[in-house]
Amino acid sequence: MINTPNKIIVHHTAAVEPTPQFDAINEWHKAREFPLSRLGWYVGYHIVIEKDGTPVIARELSEEGAHTVGENFSSIGICLVGNFDVEMPTPEQVETLAIYLHAYCIAYNIKENQIFPHRKYANKDCYGTNLPDILAQSILVQWRIKHK
Repeated sequence: MINTPNKIIVHHTAAVEPTPQFDAINEWHKAREFPLSRLGWYVGYHIVIEKDGTPVIARELSEEGAHTVGENFSSIGICLVGNFDVEMPTPEQVETLAIYLHAYCIAYNIKENQIFPHRKYANKDCYGTNLPDILAQSILVQWRIKHK
């Protein structure tokens, strides 16, 4: 099946260390038997944003994600490295997140109100108790105002 995104779901790794975390996420998702992406990764998110703002693409956007049960054929999964129950995203992560949210919303005609934390679809705190549900939406709106 092809992923037809109509929403973006934002996650956190819930781990403070190690940094960077992409390789650790890949090993963890491999152990959980997540499907291998066309790009050669087991990471279930489409993109992971490291603490320094570096984006790592793990899945093609047309590929099924493996990040949110019931939503993997209709969403783009973005994961921020860190545990936002005890810390906040870095300014570099916020900037990179805004850039990708903007690009994905344009590419798939996704409105700001279709950007959600993982907890909307699962009984989890993800993307962290320090972050309000509308944070990712607000980051995008503020970025667009700044870059008019």
